[in-house]
Amino acid sequence: MAKQKNNKSGILPRLGTFCLSLIVAIGIMGVGYAAWIDYVDITGTVTTSDWSEDVGGTIGFWGAWDNHETYSDQEIEDWLVMIDNDSAWLGPTTTSGMEGVFDNGTGNNAELKFLAHYLACRLDGVSDRLSHTKVRDISGYDPTNYLGLGGQGTLDNIFTAIEAKHGTSPTKAQFNLMKDICNALNNLLI
Repeated sequence: MAKQKNNKSGILPRLGTFCLSLIVAIGIMGVGYAAWIDYVDITGTVTTSDWSEDVGGTIGFWGAWDNHETYSDQEIEDWLVMIDNDSAWLGPTTTSGMEGVFDNGTGNNAELKFLAHYLACRLDGVSDRLSHTKVRDISGYDPTNYLGLGGQGTLDNIFTAIEAKHGTSPTKAQFNLMKDICNALNNLLI
């Protein structure tokens, strides 16, 4: 009985040729399809929300104002004068004074931490980085209604309530409460 030869060597080259032909055919189809749909013309109207309403700005943002060049030295100093005129808490009218408030707010002193976050929040307000008309829910930050806003208020209401606390000798917990509200505003959490 003669042994039958297994002809595997003939199948592999044919399979390889078939696969290569298939790849070339798919490539030609792709080129043809691309030529057929040379461009797509889409017309219509897209409506998006107003993302610029609140952009916030933390003490890090305002402290590094000269690195990102969003605002000029003169713009910021003009805003600081406006804030100084409106706030019993704050008083720096130069960018170096502003940076000093931010630097002093990094320690363990609750009042200095509050002042740093409050200054950033006031800068967010005067530069329109935060909306003055949006009603904000602060109930999670002021559960005892320390600010007297009933758990909600606009940015201007919050500023007025914080200003009303000047000269009342807030406790460490009350300074932290006001700092936390300002920090939440700066970080767009409320």
